[in-house]
Amino acid sequence: MNLMLGAGYAVVGLALILWATPLSIRHSGWTTTLRERRPNVNPPPTPEWRARNTKIMTIMFRALGVGLGALSVMYLLPLIVANSH
Repeated sequence: MNLMLGAGYAVVGLALILWATPLSIRHSGWTTTLRERRPNVNPPPTPEWRARNTKIMTIMFRALGVGLGALSVMYLLPLIVANSH
């Protein structure tokens, strides 16, 4: 069970690190469309803010990927140490 969880966290973490920029661009496009449809809730961002939001989301996706990578190490390290003895 821990092997599957650790491997799953590692794969998802690596995918988030590698695909952070395309995911953040899609997220920015999605939120911009929502803001354009409902400008009374939150106005659409300016081009400068759109670029800043994309950079922020890229950093957040990568941080989540690193966190999942660390979590996978926490799950997999006891299995590796137990099998080496």
